[in-house]
Amino acid sequence: MVFAITATIGAAGLVLFLQHRAITTLQSQNQVIVRQISEQTAVDIAVELRRTLDGPVFDTLTAVNHPDLRAGRLDLVTQQFAKGLETYPHVDRFFAWSSNTERTTPGEVLFYGRDQRFARDPALGRAVIDLARRYAPTQHIYVAADDAGSGKRQQIFLRLFWTDAQRLEYFAVLGFVVDPSDMRQRLFDGLPRARLDALLARRAGDLPLKLRVTDEQGALVYGSANAGTVIGRVEFPMLFYPADDIQSRLAIGVAPRPWSIEVGAPEPAGALASISQGYWPSLLSVGLMLVALGLTLQAHRRAAELAQMQTDFVAHVSHQLKTPLSLLSAATETLQMDRIRSPEKLGEYLDTIRAEASRLSTLVQRVLEFSRVQQQRSYEFEHVDFGALTRETVDAFAHGLSGWNFRFEAHPAGPGPHVRADPAALEQVIANLLDNAVKYSGPIKEITVRVRAERTVAIVEVADRGVGISAADQARIFERFYRAPSASHRPGFGLGLPIVRELVHAHAGQVFLTSTPGAGSTFRVSLPRVAAVPVVTPSPALDSPEAAS
Repeated sequence: MVFAITATIGAAGLVLFLQHRAITTLQSQNQVIVRQISEQTAVDIAVELRRTLDGPVFDTLTAVNHPDLRAGRLDLVTQQFAKGLETYPHVDRFFAWSSNTERTTPGEVLFYGRDQRFARDPALGRAVIDLARRYAPTQHIYVAADDAGSGKRQQIFLRLFWTDAQRLEYFAVLGFVVDPSDMRQRLFDGLPRARLDALLARRAGDLPLKLRVTDEQGALVYGSANAGTVIGRVEFPMLFYPADDIQSRLAIGVAPRPWSIEVGAPEPAGALASISQGYWPSLLSVGLMLVALGLTLQAHRRAAELAQMQTDFVAHVSHQLKTPLSLLSAATETLQMDRIRSPEKLGEYLDTIRAEASRLSTLVQRVLEFSRVQQQRSYEFEHVDFGALTRETVDAFAHGLSGWNFRFEAHPAGPGPHVRADPAALEQVIANLLDNAVKYSGPIKEITVRVRAERTVAIVEVADRGVGISAADQARIFERFYRAPSASHRPGFGLGLPIVRELVHAHAGQVFLTSTPGAGSTFRVSLPRVAAVPVVTPSPALDSPEAAS
């Protein structure tokens, strides 16, 4: 058993150790994978934002060609501006200037807004023309400016269209205006937001990744304020135009603002949740091992107890047999040696031989009864008057103890109830209960037997006023070979009550015990009740003398 316990505990520890190593390795691999996915997701989001911010320059301003502008096709410019406002919601307005607009609104550009028409903004329009005139001598195509307009809160990007390759004179100016005060909301609330969410979901898959975009001051621009543990981070230079791609053609630019794109995972629900999710198979296996170990220990303990009880039984039987055998041997030897001279002494010796032989017969009979019960026994069931059979058994048992000063009471005296049973088996049940009551009776040698009927069962109770049984022993009193410590000095093998239980169970009944130490015990047997068989009185024959008369 020590080896089994050590092996089981060692196996449980090995399972937990291997599971811990496997989970640790898996967690490390998962962390690497999640980090790579998070970093790539942050890069993809930065690329998507850059594409959105660069779109007005590459898609809208370059879509208008020189011939159309020189021909004064402002309607074609309007189509491109309308498409640009729909595609890029962060753009506040587009603007245009040409020789045609110069005749109607000299010295300023016209602004195309979301109301789908051109309108004037004199202060800002003149500021745009001033920028074009100021940086035209550099012969560059693009100009970007910050803090433009009367309130110095708007950002401007413009493109100059030159008349020839020498770039001595421009004939048109196109561009757009960005308002930083609401550009963040427009940038993430429009179509780009949907693309970002779709990209995050596609990259993350089943991972609960979260996105957070912060500005140069650390203020939240987009996403969740609590993005959990940040795994992937990309520094994003916030510019409203493609500085890297047009650097050689840009007359003047704007200083980028260092934004940050962070992708993280939410904090775990707790160490206990991680353990329960990762270790529950191993914990279940260890638990089953421990349960099996406990059952093994219990079975071993029960086997040891049974072996000890069997040893005690053999010793007790040997002791019980030794006394009558010794008396029989001594009496027989005395008779053989012809030492008895008087008839009175001869009668005493013969009575001793008869009593001890009867005692031996009883002991052997009890052992044989238990052996028969343990084997497959065939019963002869029939309708039995339970009350009558009980009273007959009590009378016969009391007659055998006529000289022992026991008083037996049987209630009631009437017929019934009826059961379907083997009469011999029921007699043995009642006789064993009476024998048990006699052996454990105290100074008050009164035994009461009651028979009564309830709705579906017939009940017999055998009550004594003897030593009683403690609560600890009551749970084991029906085990074979078990004898309570308080009964060790009394005769018996610990087989009577186990035989009672086996016979009662064979009749689909139950046996119960109620006992108080020092006040006596009551054994109650209940059997399924059946209806009484009606007694049919035969009619006299027609040819009999009584019938003829």
